[in-house]
Amino acid sequence: MKTQNDSLGHLSCSSLPRCTWWLALVLTICSTASGQSSFLKDCTRAFYRGQYAKAADLAEKHLHMFPNDAPVRVMLGRAALALGNFPKAIDAFQKALASDPKNIDALYYLSLVSRESSRREYERLFSIAPDSHRVHQLLGEAALAANNMSEAEEEFQKALKANPRSIEISSELAELKRSQSKFDEAIVFYERAEQIGPLNYEIAYGLGACYTYKQDYSQAIDWLRKAVALAADSAAGHFALGNALFQYGDSSAAIPELNVSLRLEPRMKQAYFLLARAYSKLGRPEDAKAALKKLDDLNRSEMPGQDTNSTGEANPKPDKP
Repeated sequence: MKTQNDSLGHLSCSSLPRCTWWLALVLTICSTASGQSSFLKDCTRAFYRGQYAKAADLAEKHLHMFPNDAPVRVMLGRAALALGNFPKAIDAFQKALASDPKNIDALYYLSLVSRESSRREYERLFSIAPDSHRVHQLLGEAALAANNMSEAEEEFQKALKANPRSIEISSELAELKRSQSKFDEAIVFYERAEQIGPLNYEIAYGLGACYTYKQDYSQAIDWLRKAVALAADSAAGHFALGNALFQYGDSSAAIPELNVSLRLEPRMKQAYFLLARAYSKLGRPEDAKAALKKLDDLNRSEMPGQDTNSTGEANPKPDKP
């Protein structure tokens, strides 16, 4: 008759191979982690001693065996950056992020090297072609970012003079004029870009927006139809077309476009309001009420502490494109 101790002994013996396997696995993992930690320490030590080539060499040897070791990959990028090898540094940081997308060191150094690389390329461009259309275009974009509209226009005009067939520069001037509500001037530049070709979404949408503001809804609709054909996933484009159709008096054609804009961007308040107006025009009060209810719910969801069951109405004026 087997005793309890005999059974336990038998169980222990039968479990021994499994325990041995798990122990070996744990020891392997610990050994690997220890090896990775050791390599990182060696790379870091070499790096801070100014031995950048050695740090890079150590990192590359380790990454040959452990390509997904993000911290060592970051150290490789830092060593490459210190050696002035920007392409290699960028590649290292991008690969580190591929294996660890939230690695803040990789993100930091990638932004650092990208900024420095961009600065160097700007300097090369300025030294090679100081009066080229690209230089004036960059200066215009910089002025625009600084909200200096007059300087931006001056630089874009110089850029366009240097390259009269640039679609980009004509479009940038058109956008600048549209932002200043100078719609007739904007149309001139948009049409100039469109004549150079090929037509793109920005040009078609810009022309449609300008003609909407000028209340020339027939032309606005033509251009906005072209815009949504070029970018079917543009919520702004479908809303602008729906708005132009509504203003033109074609509510039945406006509703599908507004619904598409809301499918693409469910939080577009202007579309709900305009949709309610279009339904009202067509004598569909229940649909209009439903659209306003969604708008009301959306407004209340953005106000902490408000009762979402309230029946208050929200009546914002829809913006034009």
